[in-house]
Amino acid sequence: MSLSYDIDIHDPVIVYSLRGKITTDEDYQELEREVFDLLNQNYFRIVFNLAELTHTNSSGIGFFMRTLTKSRIMGGDLVLTNISGNVLKIFEIAKLTEVYTICENEAAGIEFFNTKK
Repeated sequence: MSLSYDIDIHDPVIVYSLRGKITTDEDYQELEREVFDLLNQNYFRIVFNLAELTHTNSSGIGFFMRTLTKSRIMGGDLVLTNISGNVLKIFEIAKLTEVYTICENEAAGIEFFNTKK
């Protein structure tokens, strides 16, 4: 598998730290099941720490969009942090930097939700 991740709960915010790459549907399927499971348990304030995500493509973009949509439907949101390199280029090319809330680091991403109450 090309993607691994850690989960850290800062109730009511959940942080997923991603490592590796998302370049096929198989790369994110386990993560997507976990994310949607926790969404259904009311963890709809999501931070994705992308510091160690090295590559993504349309598969990853689709996963992030589905997660953003579901979290917003449930009254939450999704924040991306530590986005850089190839991953940032993909988001910029697709004009997704205008769609997502992007914070410099994980602490700022968590704080985004603490100030949004």
